Formats: sequence, C-alpha cells, structure tokens
Amino acid sequence: MTLETGISLLTSIGVIISVIFLAIEIKKNTQAVRSNFYDSFANSNREFLNQLIANNDLGKLFEKGTKSWKTLEEDDKRTSNYMYIQLFRIWENLYYQNKMKVLEPWLWQSNKNTIVSYFYLKGIQEWWQFRRQSFSKEFVDFLEKSKKPTNEIKVIEDLLATDKEGKIPAN
Repeated sequence: MTLETGISLLTSIGVIISVIFLAIEIKKNTQAVRSNFYDSFANSNREFLNQLIANNDLGKLFEKGTKSWKTLEEDDKRTSNYMYIQLFRIWENLYYQNKMKVLEPWLWQSNKNTIVSYFYLKGIQEWWQFRRQSFSKEFVDFLEKSKKPTNEIKVIEDLLATDKEGKIPAN
C-alpha cells in the first residue's frame, strides 16, 4: 500500500466516523427537543389547570361556560373568553408540534381526543363562532373537520349527577 492510499483510507475512515458521530448528535438533539417540548406542554397544562383548582369559582365558571356560553353574564363571558383562548392556544401549539412530528403518535392521539371532545361541547361551540378567526386557518380546519365524538365528555356537574349505582343518568 502506498502512502497516498493509506492517507486516502484514513481520510475516508475519518469521514465515516464524523458522519456516524453527527448522526448520533442529531438523534440526541432531537430527543432533547422532544423532551423540552413535552416538559413545556406539561407545564402549560399544569398552569391552566392550577388556576381552575386554585380558584373554585373559576373552575365552576369554566364548566358552566362549556355547557352554555350564551347564558353567561357579561363578566363571566369575559373571563371565560380569556380562559378558552388560553386553552385553545395551548392546543393549537400542540397541533403544530404534531404536524412537525415532535410528538409521539400515542401522545397526540390522547390529546386529540380531549381537544375534539371539548371542542364539540355546546358552550364551546357557541363561543367558537365569535373566536374562530383568532386562530390559524389550519387549526380551525382541523377542529371543524374533526368528527364529533359519539361519547360527549362529561364535566364535574355531570359526573356528580350519578345514581346510586354510579351510572350517569341518560340525557
């Protein structure tokens, strides 16, 4: 083997090792980005839910608005409007993270079920007619073209209205 062939071989091996190292680093970086997003998403959810837990009246108002937006008083509509915008912004972000393949399919599917279930609640539908233009066209299309669940999500009021056997009465 000549010196030139040896140098060429070593250079080729060096390039291959560099490509392998780069691939490993890209994979680690992708995992770190996903981990950071999952953490950020969990924190956003926690913050949203904590405000409903910390303020009992706010939690009740949130659910009351999902039942019927039209029957809320002006101040309650104002507060509910901000809560729903906050929640739907979290979900819009999740939608785009899914489109960019940041989410694991199982995580998107479970959250998609929640999003769509809440979206089709009567009060949210009433609110949506006034706020749909506040969100991206793509997110609006996703929600409006989603299939309405046959099993409507229950709020606490519904869950408390159980009979002695723990069954929810038929509507």
